[in-house]
Amino acid sequence: MRLSLGVFFIVFFLNTSSYGIKEGITLNDLIFDDSKPYHLKILEALPNQAIIQIGPDNAKHTIIEFFDYFCGYCKKMHPELIDLVESRNDVRVVFIQYPMLSESSNIIARFAIAANMQDKGFEFHHELFSLQGSITEAKLKEAIIKAGLNEIKFKIDLGKDRVDKLIKLSSFIAAGSGAMGTPSVFVNDFFYPGYMPKSRIEDLLKK
Repeated sequence: MRLSLGVFFIVFFLNTSSYGIKEGITLNDLIFDDSKPYHLKILEALPNQAIIQIGPDNAKHTIIEFFDYFCGYCKKMHPELIDLVESRNDVRVVFIQYPMLSESSNIIARFAIAANMQDKGFEFHHELFSLQGSITEAKLKEAIIKAGLNEIKFKIDLGKDRVDKLIKLSSFIAAGSGAMGTPSVFVNDFFYPGYMPKSRIEDLLKK
């Protein structure tokens, strides 16, 4: 699975700006360098503030989920991915924003990026997917408190242009990777465009 050329041009030019993409990564590396699996090159292309991760950086296995906070199957998959990481020491899960279902998806995605700017991305992410029923303003405020966010900084970060740019970048990466909906999942270098139960993931990790 390879990112489309057009998206790679976007990633390449963002590399020269203030997006935080790692220095030294070239367009040639992203497209033609076969020394690394594609799913790992995705993580090299994205700034840390654009991803949410649980599990060790040096884990043997990497699972990537492109998700939307209003996606029912993403919510269903969330506790299964958490359980997978907590039951093993060789897996990391990386959550990447792909707010495609509605304008509300994009608004909540901005909240999550702002939380990530306080290194509380997973805490906020977990609180949102643990909510019962629909996401409301009152529940959002509760999630912000439970995640331990500094509300003043949170409001300031929400207004930053960088937040929108990070969401656009992660969405470009998702679309270019073949994600036509959410969830879409990489289990190491195996890509699946849809919900994947824990049992199926565990089978793939054995290969």
